[in-house]
Amino acid sequence: MKKLSDRQKTLIKWLCVLVLVGLIIYVFRDMAGPIMSQLVKTSPVVVAAILGATLLYGVIESCITFILMRQVENNMTFFDANIMTYFVSFYRVSTLGSGTIVASTLFMKHCGIQPSKALGLYSIDYAIHKMTICVMAVALFLANREYMFGVFGKYSSYVLGVIATILITMAIVLFACWPPFHRFLRCLLEKANALFKGRFAKLIDSLSEQTAMMEDATRVVLKKPWLIVVVMLLDICKFACWFAIPYIVCHNLCDMNIVTSIGITAMSVMLAAVIPMPGGIGSSELVMTAIYSGLVGSAAAGAMALLYRFATFMFPFIIGAFTAIFFKRFKRYKAAQNEK
Repeated sequence: MKKLSDRQKTLIKWLCVLVLVGLIIYVFRDMAGPIMSQLVKTSPVVVAAILGATLLYGVIESCITFILMRQVENNMTFFDANIMTYFVSFYRVSTLGSGTIVASTLFMKHCGIQPSKALGLYSIDYAIHKMTICVMAVALFLANREYMFGVFGKYSSYVLGVIATILITMAIVLFACWPPFHRFLRCLLEKANALFKGRFAKLIDSLSEQTAMMEDATRVVLKKPWLIVVVMLLDICKFACWFAIPYIVCHNLCDMNIVTSIGITAMSVMLAAVIPMPGGIGSSELVMTAIYSGLVGSAAAGAMALLYRFATFMFPFIIGAFTAIFFKRFKRYKAAQNEK
């Protein structure tokens, strides 16, 4: 069988990615049409501002990745981290969130980081990511409590969702970063395993393997407490870029300032975290539309949600498609670099 030329392989990759993009557009066709219509109707200045906010989000996310990965791999560059940001975004959308960990681990492996450490770093990054959203939401809610109570008053029954999100986040942080919590979980499973005559033996082995991986990476990060502080501060800046998008779109329709708008969006994202949707897709916009409808009207809130989805979901996916196409070339580049 005749071997394919590099040009033919590249063409096949382009076709595969384009087919995948087409499938994503088809799956989200009910959303894609309204988004494009809204983009056409929106001022070019506003569109440029929200896309600029998204690009800045990507830069800060890349800084966080670069800082964390440099703790275990000195050959890591900011360029690598920037490519990874959009590579992971592509697979997050393509797999509806389920392939994020795999894509992150695969990318880091080709940057010279062992899969065990890669999984540990991803877990720590994700834990700090979730913790930062909770801190932002609660802090900004309390700082603007009078206005916030007016906005969220009729949604007071959803406070259980906020509490649930905080508890889930605490569990994620403990699971990612605290070895005593790992031992506690293993102890509980071992007792349950003895009670149910070995039914949980495989689960115990899997838990032991995963926690060992995370503890390996945790030891590296926790030796430098300042690192967690820096990552949290960068996460705050990162989220501020996305959470400011509703203000960019709707600032002339109500009396809220940008800090209040960021707080409302952060709280909306916290509430959306407990809605069971794949990868959180659509849940944030659903809650944001409900919350902002009382401030700017349902039509403006719906338009804002569409633009928010495009900026945070589709735009990174489109950029990520190019990183996926040229990923093989990137692998060759990193392999040659690692051999030096």
